[in-house]
Amino acid sequence: MPSLKQKQRLNHYVCLGLGTLLMSATLVGCGSGESEARTPTEEPTTPTPAPRSLHVKVPAEMRNIIIKIYDNTDNSLVLEQAANTTTNLQLTLPPNIQNRIYRVELSTQPNALIYNPLTGQYENIATTLNALVEIDLNSNSTKTAFINPQSEAVYQRALVRSGYLPSDTKVDPTGISSLHLKLASNDINTALLSAFNRIDLPNLSPAYTLSSFTAQNIATQPVLYTSAFFSFGYIQQWATSFPLDTFARFTQNLAVDLRDGQLDAKKIRGDQTALEALIPPAPENVDPAQNTLLKIAANQKTIRDQYGTSLKAATLQLAKTYQQDSINPQGYALLQQKIYAFDPTVESNDSFRVSGAGDYRRAVGFVDTAATCNGSAYPCKQGITGINLVNVNLPSIDYLVGHYQDSNDCQLNIRANGVLELIKGSQSYRSTLDADSTDNLLQLDQATHEYLLNSSSSQPTNPTLQYHFIQIRIKANQVISASAGLDHRKAPDQLQSTQLQCNF
Repeated sequence: MPSLKQKQRLNHYVCLGLGTLLMSATLVGCGSGESEARTPTEEPTTPTPAPRSLHVKVPAEMRNIIIKIYDNTDNSLVLEQAANTTTNLQLTLPPNIQNRIYRVELSTQPNALIYNPLTGQYENIATTLNALVEIDLNSNSTKTAFINPQSEAVYQRALVRSGYLPSDTKVDPTGISSLHLKLASNDINTALLSAFNRIDLPNLSPAYTLSSFTAQNIATQPVLYTSAFFSFGYIQQWATSFPLDTFARFTQNLAVDLRDGQLDAKKIRGDQTALEALIPPAPENVDPAQNTLLKIAANQKTIRDQYGTSLKAATLQLAKTYQQDSINPQGYALLQQKIYAFDPTVESNDSFRVSGAGDYRRAVGFVDTAATCNGSAYPCKQGITGINLVNVNLPSIDYLVGHYQDSNDCQLNIRANGVLELIKGSQSYRSTLDADSTDNLLQLDQATHEYLLNSSSSQPTNPTLQYHFIQIRIKANQVISASAGLDHRKAPDQLQSTQLQCNF
């Protein structure tokens, strides 16, 4: 049935047409000799876009949940829907969806349940899970949101990459860009060997279990088979040490561990969130002379192998629970042959990451030059940035990211996007490591790994033509102190005028 506006438009065109015909008849009657009837041109209409759907997939069936979809540009709620089950859960997106990132949030209601594939029973669950989804209106009309431990970890890591710190009083996801999402996904998939990454299976339930795979599935979809058992192998491994609230506790602790992008049993500096981990904290890489792929990999080998061995045992244990060694021996053989811990064999100064558990961040500093910059008193490298724009020829601040606070309530924030903040009471100073010549690292003592990190704007902003600096003193990846002040030089070793000094 046409709308009121459509009816009004139709009446307008009818009257216009009659008026044109009457005018033409009048002209002919006056002896014009010829006339041309003009057909009115209809206003162009924008075709109504076809409904777009979002298919929500979780690893195991959850009951009595709420799905919310937020526009991540402004964090506005665009859809909210309760669901009795996550099985075959498909949502119709509103017509005003744009080409941008959306956050899908799954939260449990007080009586929510989850199917535990390890026990075959439904259990109570209280949790909130997130997934970041990029909508492309030029693609097909159905998009899949995979909500699982991997997606929550990606979300938490993307928050950190966008500049958020766990110590912040408010979570603001609107700063997450496509670059942050891409880099965060790479971080998490590398650390987890791509576990839970886009496993396109029905959620596990009594109607569909891990024993539902057939020999034909294994022959035609071997990667899907191994990925499914390998991913739930993480849950099996966790349950061995933490048998209660397995899925929720595993997901929460995994996301906290992976906020720094590494499966290393360590947290972002200043993160007060509790962390339960299966492995002891991975060793730090403190010597810049060891910042090569093989040397960092060797430093992390024990933790990487330990976790890989444990994960393999858990995966095979899970497979035996579902009789895969007897009913699907070919599939079980694939799980036995899978590599759970990698050892690189070719040296590289451009790549430092190894798949699996461990801490593969570069030590803060450099050893490849004694050159100064802008007349600095010490060896210097300039053009330092946050961790999202990587230049392997420049030092990394990855280990420094976090929140620092001294006993006098002086606070320093070093954000992954390069923003530095030094705050005490009403005093607040801010600068950004954005590759200016005034963003530099001075090597004070190579043997003890002591450095000064300077950051200022590219041009002086003081009437005396001095730069406003934040200067941070570092020793072996640890922040020792921070100052805010003024200096005429672009790479000062000690600020000419200090406005705030804090020790950590």
